[in-house]
Parts: sequence; structure tokens; C-alpha cells
Amino acid sequence: MQTIRLAYGESGIDVALDDELFEPTVILPHAPPAVPDAHAAFVAAVEAPHAAPPLSRLLAGRARELGRPVRAVVVVISDHTRTVPDHLLVPWLVAQLGCDDAQVTILVGTGTHRGSTTSELERKLGPDVLRRMRVVNHDCKDEAGLVHLGDSSCRGPLWLNRIYAEADVRLATGFIEPHFFAGFSGGSKAIVPGVAGLGTIQHFHRASLIAHPRTTWGDIAGNPLQQLSREMVALCPPHFIVNVTLDLDKRITGFFAGSTIAAHDAGCAQAHREALQVVPRRYPVVVTTNSGYPLDQNFYQTVKGISAAARICEPGGTIVVASRCNQGLPDDGEFRRLLADPRSSAELLSAIVASSHTPHDQWQVQTLLQCLAHARVVLYSELGSADRTLTRTAHTDDLEATLAACAHAHRRRLPIAFLPMGPLTIPVVASAGSGSA
Repeated sequence: MQTIRLAYGESGIDVALDDELFEPTVILPHAPPAVPDAHAAFVAAVEAPHAAPPLSRLLAGRARELGRPVRAVVVVISDHTRTVPDHLLVPWLVAQLGCDDAQVTILVGTGTHRGSTTSELERKLGPDVLRRMRVVNHDCKDEAGLVHLGDSSCRGPLWLNRIYAEADVRLATGFIEPHFFAGFSGGSKAIVPGVAGLGTIQHFHRASLIAHPRTTWGDIAGNPLQQLSREMVALCPPHFIVNVTLDLDKRITGFFAGSTIAAHDAGCAQAHREALQVVPRRYPVVVTTNSGYPLDQNFYQTVKGISAAARICEPGGTIVVASRCNQGLPDDGEFRRLLADPRSSAELLSAIVASSHTPHDQWQVQTLLQCLAHARVVLYSELGSADRTLTRTAHTDDLEATLAACAHAHRRRLPIAFLPMGPLTIPVVASAGSGSA
């Protein structure tokens, strides 16, 4: 017997395998060492940034450009489902910038999702930051809180949060990790879709763009969705970003600071080296996760872990995903309504691809359906029975029994792949090449 540890919630879960039934391959991202002194590494990064003046000079430089003192500073952060260490980054940014707390608004980039609660923000930012600075959740549907700043070359309207657009100094934090649409997270994604209006986000996630073969993991230079985000954000860019890479214990392994594109490109190059894992074959069964807390709190986000596994699953194979989903599907947005469509998964996918209309959350349903067209999906979670009926997946309450059944059906020792950290790994089948950042 051997035991494989899977990221699940905050505690993880163990799966025991009978050596006579399974031939397992465990696929994890490379694990670089954490920086020994995170604050010192932060200061070094922001004072020698990529394609930007040092952070400590930004306030004075902006005052000269404006012809008056800086009055409003905005720091865009991600919401409670992302592991960005903002409890460190935000106070360090404000201190290095040299502004007063009263000048600062922390803007939570929710995209189309619900705002973070006070307890979630306290956990993410720390109680001290929450007391010291104003914190606002972005609302993509609040028309009065949005500003139209132009259109993309593909006629996408750019609506951004007014607090962000009208600030004298615009900053953003982020965590660079593999992303199933944008290649990698971080960079311009903090702004589009993070603090964009619903119409902008719908254009950004339209079905034809999601279906594009290069709208995928690990691709930056040729990724049309990443390029659209960068093009839109260039109309109102952050003056400075700080992105990080993290190890499997969520410790910081690198800081990437400066201009949005240059800093993000540098971080993506490192993240690509860490995340990419070439495997020799596709597997009849792939076990994945959604990297545990905080990303596995709902089924919507769990599609990322399923998508990662689909890259190395045999056509017609089985993907088993362990994701806690303790907050349901969730209930906000249109994810539930779209999943409840009475049409079959194949019929619904065809309708989505054929339509020029992009309902809220359609992109996540589209990706799930694309995975279901490739493989059977079995979910191990805490979803209630009503939610389970809507996921279009099979369900199990016993991972080991489910895997044993797969092995017995195979009638010989089962080649099985494990992605214990789910979408933090970019698995690539050797014959498919190594991808590019």
C-alpha cells in the first residue's frame, strides 16, 4: 500500500492505494525555496522594479505630473478565494510608497462574484489593515460606480471601477499561478476582469474566445484572452504592480514589481518553470484537486482543477476531483441557472458556442462542458444533494472505493495520474510539446 496526500480544504485528505491494483504517477509543480526574508526581498524588488521608477519615488513623480499633491491612492487586491498574501503586501506597499492611511482605498477585485465579507477580509488583510484603511468591494453591476474609458480593437467596451479609474495613484497586487484561460493569473487580470464592469467581463469571456485553442494554461504570448486583458488595461493601467509566486505551503518564492506587462512577464517566466511538468502519456484515470483552501470553496472554481486534469486524461477516461465545495455552487451569479438547463451537456455546449450572447458565468459552464465532452468526471465534495444534481458530474463519498472500482474495471494494473495540487501544476503530454510562457 502507498498513501498519496491531496490538497482538500485546509487540512488535506489521504488516499491509500493497493500496489497490486494501481500504477500511480504523482505530478507536482517544482518546489523552489521560499525567500528567506520576505520583507527584504519585497523592498529590493520595489526599489529595483521592472520598467518603472522605484516605488518610493512614485508619489513625488505623480504629484509633479498632476501639478498638485496626491490625494487618492487605490490598491487593487483579489478576493477571498485567492491566496495572495495581501496581509503582508498591502501594509508594505503603503509604507514604501510613503502615503497616509487616509489617502488609501483598498479595492477588492471581485470580477463578477460576490463581495468578500468582513470576516473574509479580516482573514485576508489582517485586522490591523482593516482598521487602518478604507476597504471597498468592487460591484460589476453598479453602473454609477463605473467609468467608460474606451473600446478594445475587437470592439469590447472598457468599463472600470470609478474609484480605480479616478485615483491619483493606482497599485495592484497579485499571485502568479497557472490559469486555464489567461495562461497565468496576476498582472493585468487584477484590473480586467478584476475591477471591470459586467459588459466588459462578458466580452472578455465570450464563447469564441474561451473556445480558442490558445486560451489555455501556460500560454502568454499567443493567448488572445491574455492579450485582450493587457490591451484593455493599457487604457488605464496601474502605475505599479507587485506580484508574487508561492510554494506549495503558500510561502513567497519571488517578487515581481514594476510596470504591469514587464513585471508580469518576468513572474510568468518563473511560474512556468515551476508549474510545467511533462508526462510520458495520457492516463485512463486522473485524480485532481482544486489546490485546497481557498480555491476549493465552491464548484465554480473547481472547474479549474477539472480542466487541468483533462489535459492528460485519455479521451473517454475518468477524472476524479476532490474539492471541498463547502460554499456550494455558489448561489451568486448565473452559474446555477446555466447548469440547470434541461438540455444535455453536448446540446448545451453546442448552443453556447453558437450564440453571440454571453450570460454571466457562461464561460465556466462552457469550460466544464468541454471537459465533460472529453472525459467522465466524478466529484468528491461536501455539496448537498440539491447542488449535486446540477453539476452534470457523477459523485462519490468514498474516493478509495471509486478508484478501486476503476482499477477492477480496467482488468489489469491501472495507470493512474495524481495532481495533488490540481491547477497549480500544468501537466503536458510529451508528444504535445512543453508549451510556452
